Amino acid sequence: MSFKLILASFSIALLLGCSSDTKYSKSGTYIGGEIVNPTSNYIILKKDDLLIDTIALDQNNRFSYKLKSVKKGLYNIFHNEQQLIYLEPGDSLLLRVNTFEFDETLTFGGYGEAENNLLIHFFLRNEDENDLMIRGDVYQTDPETFNQNILKLKQEREQLLANFIEKNKVSSEFIKIAEAIIKYDFCARKEVYPTSHFGDDRLKYMDSLATSFYDCRKEVDFNDASLLSLFSYQRFLINYFNQAAYRQYYKTEPYNPQSFTHNLHKLRLIETKVKDEQVESFLLTRTIKNYLANSNDKKGGETLYDMYMQRIASDDNKAEIKALYEANKNIETGKRIPEEWVINSKQDTISLRSLIKKPTFIFFWSNTKKSQAKRSQALAKSLIQKYPEYTYLAINVNDNYHDWIDTSKRYDFDLTKQIQFADRYKEIADDLAINSLLKTFILDRKGFIINAHANLYSSNFENELLEGLNK
Repeated sequence: MSFKLILASFSIALLLGCSSDTKYSKSGTYIGGEIVNPTSNYIILKKDDLLIDTIALDQNNRFSYKLKSVKKGLYNIFHNEQQLIYLEPGDSLLLRVNTFEFDETLTFGGYGEAENNLLIHFFLRNEDENDLMIRGDVYQTDPETFNQNILKLKQEREQLLANFIEKNKVSSEFIKIAEAIIKYDFCARKEVYPTSHFGDDRLKYMDSLATSFYDCRKEVDFNDASLLSLFSYQRFLINYFNQAAYRQYYKTEPYNPQSFTHNLHKLRLIETKVKDEQVESFLLTRTIKNYLANSNDKKGGETLYDMYMQRIASDDNKAEIKALYEANKNIETGKRIPEEWVINSKQDTISLRSLIKKPTFIFFWSNTKKSQAKRSQALAKSLIQKYPEYTYLAINVNDNYHDWIDTSKRYDFDLTKQIQFADRYKEIADDLAINSLLKTFILDRKGFIINAHANLYSSNFENELLEGLNK
C-alpha cells in the first residue's frame, strides 16, 4: 500500500466527522504512521522527558494512537532514534520514516503536517549548515566575516518562517518555538566561536572580541524550561557555559572541556546563572555525566561529584549519577576490563577478555548514528595500519542481530572485529560506565585498562595509543 493511500485510510478511519474546511480533528488528537525497517515492534512517546505511552506497531509496521489529553508543544518520539514533533489539540499527525536514514526520511502528513515538516526542515538545514561551516573553515575567519556568514543564514531562516506564517494559520506557541530555533542556533554559533580557534590566536580572540559581538545574549532566556526539548536551546546553553568557563582560566591553562578546572568553573557558573530548577538540573547533570564518563582524575571526580550531589534536587538524577560514579571504579586505569560476554558475527557467545591478544582499542557504534559508525570504522582501520601493534574491537549496541550484520555487510565493516554484547545493554553500560558512543577503551595485551575514557575522534588519541605502548 502506498504512503498516500495509508494517509487517506488513516484520515478517513480516524477523522470521521471532520468537515472539509476544518483544519483539525473534532474527534480527538491522533498520531499514526509507518516505520520502514523497524528495529522493534513499538515506538515511545514522551513529553518533557516523561513517558506518555509505548505504542505498538501492527504486522504491517504501522501504528495509530489517540492521545487522551494534549497540551500544545513539543513531544519526543523514539524508535531506534529520537526526533521532536509538535502537537496541538485536534491534530491528526501521520509520519513515515525509514530507520536506515532516520532524520533524512522523516516526513509528515495529516493535520499538523505543515508545522512538523518545517521543524524537520530546520533540523536538517542546521546539520547541513554546520557541515558546510566546518568544511569551509568559517569558524577560522575573523569575527566580522564570521558574523556576516552566520547572520546571512539566520536571515534566510527568518524569511522562510515569515513566508510560512503568511501561507499557514499557525498558533503563537508554534511561532515561539520556530523563532527560538532560529535564535538559539545563531547564538550557539556565537558562543562556540572563541573556543573554535586553535593555538595562540585563541587567546587573541578571547580578548579582542567586541562586547557587541554577543548582543544576542540580550534576547536569550537561561531559564525557559519549555524550550529544554529543543536541541538548539540545549546547544546554546552548553556552548555558553563552556565558553564562560574558559574565560575563567584561559590565561593560565589551555582550553580543555574535560579538565577538572573547566568543569569546576562550569558547575559554579551554572549554579550562579540559572534559577529554573529544570534547566539547572539538565545542565548540572549533563556536565557531571560528561566529566565522569571522560576523566581519569579520581580526586577531581570526587570533588565535582560531591558538589553535584549537594546541589541537585532530583532523586532520579542523583541515582543516575551515583550509579555512573560507582561504575567508574570498575574501570580505573590498571584494572582488568570487567568480564562481559559478547556475540561474534557467527553468533558464537564468547568472553570479551578472551578476544584481547594484543594491545587493543574498543569503540562503540549503533544504527542510530550511521555516519558516526562509518567514520569510526574507517578511522579504526587507518589507525591499525599506522600502529600495527594494535588491533580494535567494534561493539555494536542496541541493535538486533540481523540489523547489526546487515549494516556491517552493507558498509563493508571488518566482520572479524565486530561484536555485540550478549546480555542486556543497559546492565553492561552501567558496568562499563558507557554513556556515549564516543567512549573508547585502550587496553594492553592482557586486557588491563590503560585508558577507559579515551575518544577515538580526539586529536590526542594517537598520542594516547603511543603512550599505551610504552607502559
